[in-house]
Amino acid sequence: MVEKTVFLDDNEIIKIIKEKYGININDIKKLNRGSANIYSLNNDEFILKEFQSRYSKEQIEKEIKVINHLKKKDIVVPEYVKCLDGNYSFLYKEKTMIVQKFIEGYTIDPNNGNYNQTIESAYYLGKIIKGLEDIDYNLPTSDISSWYSNENFDNAINTYNNILNNLNDKDEISIKIRNDLEEKIYMINDVKKKLKLDEMRNLTIKGTHGDYSVMQFIYKEEKINAIIDFVSACKMPVVWEIIRSYSYIDKNAKNGEFNIDILIDYVKEVCKYVNLNKYDFKYMPYLYMIQLLNSSYGYKQYLKNNNKELLQFGFLRTNICRYLYKNATIISERLISEF
Repeated sequence: MVEKTVFLDDNEIIKIIKEKYGININDIKKLNRGSANIYSLNNDEFILKEFQSRYSKEQIEKEIKVINHLKKKDIVVPEYVKCLDGNYSFLYKEKTMIVQKFIEGYTIDPNNGNYNQTIESAYYLGKIIKGLEDIDYNLPTSDISSWYSNENFDNAINTYNNILNNLNDKDEISIKIRNDLEEKIYMINDVKKKLKLDEMRNLTIKGTHGDYSVMQFIYKEEKINAIIDFVSACKMPVVWEIIRSYSYIDKNAKNGEFNIDILIDYVKEVCKYVNLNKYDFKYMPYLYMIQLLNSSYGYKQYLKNNNKELLQFGFLRTNICRYLYKNATIISERLISEF
């Protein structure tokens, strides 16, 4: 269920910020950015973020700890403002709120990064993973073993069959959805037979951003000025974060097809800071493919809410599956030969 957006009125915000921070507010603008309700305060001096109720205070406090730690490592992250009571967040109407200093810059759409911007993304990812190695905080571990379990494959196939049984094949979109999902079912069945999935237990697990991509970058003069949204920070196989973040920034990967030479350069840049093993290089493309093969995201949202933007995202992810299904072995062998 999508949470209804209810904005605070200006008088509420003025009162809250004075009470919690001792700051006088004279200008408020609502911003359309991300899933949180966001307000610019005092002509872009501060940002007030009101998180959706699905995010707990503990999750937000984890993000703050991660950001404050990475700031000491010279990584470009937001700067949160302390409340008068010494905390960095507070609850208001059962939602967690924070204030941070305004970050000057702009965002770019996925798959619009040039070569330098693509490698810069890898540079910061490597620095983040390295920087989190000594954090004095127990990051949660994301257990991805379920991604490649037979149960998960079977659940994905059942989901796709349920969607297929409810499709109306009288329009081009429905026909494309049917072709995509039938192809994903075929690829899942083939992957189950061919891959030694148990070997993925040897993938390198480290702390990382958890949702690292170009969508979390704020740019200034074509360079990253800040990396935001660390609420998903966790320990997980870092190769998933590496290949996924590459796929979202490189302009050569716009239609789901990778430039393998640039991907190799991307991995090499990360590896200046992170040690990976032979299983990481072997299974990097397969892990990403499996995660996307099992996901119906985009298709279900379109059929339920007619969300065409998310449907296009679903189409893109299936294109990535097609590409990796044909080229994962090539990518894997190139990675092993280069390292």
